[in-house]
Amino acid sequence: MDEQINIRPRFRSTKVPCEGEAGDLLVITPLKEGERDSTPQGLAQLWFCTKSAELNEQRPAIWKRVQFDGFGDCNMPAIANPPQNALPLRQG
Repeated sequence: MDEQINIRPRFRSTKVPCEGEAGDLLVITPLKEGERDSTPQGLAQLWFCTKSAELNEQRPAIWKRVQFDGFGDCNMPAIANPPQNALPLRQG
């Protein structure tokens, strides 16, 4: 099997931290370590820090949740190609 990257979750967490540096990735889950996730698609969430914290000025880091467009599992015959209808980003 090819390599996979695993980001260790912040277990028993329902909010993002005040600390963070732009570019940080974070996985949070309300589950405790080792607890079985009985939900259909999982409770873990991936967050990306877009603005570093300035805690001495009481400005917490800004985190944005990564949203996914679908799911797959090993029992599916093949995964679909990613959507090709993303809009171009514009400044404004």
